[in-house]
Amino acid sequence: MADIRLSDDLNYDMLFKNLPAPCLVLDRNMHIITATQKYLETVQRPLAEIVGRYAFDVFPESGERLKLFKDAVNLALAGEENTLVKVPYAVPATAPDGTQTMREIWWTCHHKPVFDANGKVLCVIQNAQDVTQQVKAEKLKDAIAAELQHRVGNILGLVSVIARRTAGTSENLTDFLKKFDGRVQALSRTHSYLTGTNWDRMTIEKIVSRQLADYFELDGEQITLVGGDIALNPAEAQILTLAIHELTTNSVKYGALKTPQGRLNVAWRRVGPSGYDLEWREDGIEAVVPKGGQKGFGSLILDEIVPAQLQAKSQRDLGASSFHYHLSVPERAIPA
Repeated sequence: MADIRLSDDLNYDMLFKNLPAPCLVLDRNMHIITATQKYLETVQRPLAEIVGRYAFDVFPESGERLKLFKDAVNLALAGEENTLVKVPYAVPATAPDGTQTMREIWWTCHHKPVFDANGKVLCVIQNAQDVTQQVKAEKLKDAIAAELQHRVGNILGLVSVIARRTAGTSENLTDFLKKFDGRVQALSRTHSYLTGTNWDRMTIEKIVSRQLADYFELDGEQITLVGGDIALNPAEAQILTLAIHELTTNSVKYGALKTPQGRLNVAWRRVGPSGYDLEWREDGIEAVVPKGGQKGFGSLILDEIVPAQLQAKSQRDLGASSFHYHLSVPERAIPA
């Protein structure tokens, strides 16, 4: 095979257009001279449609965005190489229905002046890298980091409250550790559920069934769960977990789940556009004589902390052989 001779055998226009880089060439008046195929694919325009035209007529923008790119090209025309890093600039696009729209793109653009033999700038080459996906990934990473920081702060604050209140209602260190460990483990389980695809899709059904599954098989006759798919955001899920954990623990110690004869029915339903009601009803329980004196932390969770955090109303009724807890949550922000 004969060697390719640079001066005779290469078509430099063809070579430039097939470079694996999105490059645009502008003359001293900012009119488009040519572009690589990679650039044309990025902006979704044919060369014949843009060549010879003023660049900022082909790709119009306004305000600071337009000024930023014009200044960068002018700087290159003055002989100074420069780069714009991760800046937004929309380009015309055709929507699926055929209508004209603007497509938002984030760019990293390097502008390089091309000089003649006398040192005069002939044209400017713009290497225009579409970094939109990289910018989106960075924004998502930052959002996740901020959400994680916020969530961890909330959890630590909640753990601090649980520790102080549990200590105030415990008889001794052993009693404290048993109660405190149960409550923290309940939060830990919910936090582990709120990872991956479940970040904003924890549901009431998952919280209730997973808390009860720690004690009993849910396919038996003793426990009945009824309700639709109601999604909760992470903060709601953590608070509701505290309530369900307290209700479950009390039921195992004193209520329907203490004996095989007891029956537990948990039901939830939507109320209005975004609210919900939760009903926890136990029947066939042994009579429980309420202790006098200071209210326990479990009662504070059910009667005060959970309703306050969810901006809800609660009602708790203990009968001779039954127990009923009703939580009514008004309109709220629905997770996506």
